[in-house]
Amino acid sequence: MAFDYDLFVIGGGSGGVRAARVAAAGGARVALAEESRMGGTCVIRGCVPKKIMVFASSYRAAVGEARDYGWSADLGDFDWSKFQPRLHSELDRLEGVYQNLLKNSSVEYFLERATLADPHTVELASGRKITAKHILIATGGRPVRPEASLDTSLGIVSDDIFDLDA
Repeated sequence: MAFDYDLFVIGGGSGGVRAARVAAAGGARVALAEESRMGGTCVIRGCVPKKIMVFASSYRAAVGEARDYGWSADLGDFDWSKFQPRLHSELDRLEGVYQNLLKNSSVEYFLERATLADPHTVELASGRKITAKHILIATGGRPVRPEASLDTSLGIVSDDIFDLDA
C-alpha cells in the first residue's frame, strides 16, 4: 500500500518535533499536526513561561543587592500589563523557531487537531484524511481540572495564569 507519508506525528511539542526532524533527516517523508501552538506544554504553557516569570520576579531582590554594593537603584512596582505582552512575544518567537525547525527539516505541518482514524490514517479537524506507514502520538500532558463540589470557577490551573488580565 502506498502511504502519503512514512511517519505522521500527532503533537508539536518538543518530543513530537524532535521525532519528526530525526525521521526526516533519515530520509522519511514526515508530517506533523498540532492543534494548539507549536512547542507544546514545556515551551508554550510550562517550563519556559514559568522560568521567564521567575526570572522577572528576581529583579526586586537584584536591585536590593545592587544597592548593597554601592549602586544607586530604584525599582517601581511590577506592572503585569507591561510584562504579559513581553512574555507572549517571547513565546511567539519560540513557536516560530519550532515551525522553522520543521520547515528546514522538510517536515510538512498542519496547525489543526488530528485524530487517529485507523492504524494508518489520521483525520485532521478540516476533514482531510492522511495515511502514514507509522503514526506517532506525542500529545504531551494537560492539567486536570478535578470535579469538585466547591465553586471551581475560583480556581485556576497553571495554563490559565498567562491569560489573566491582572
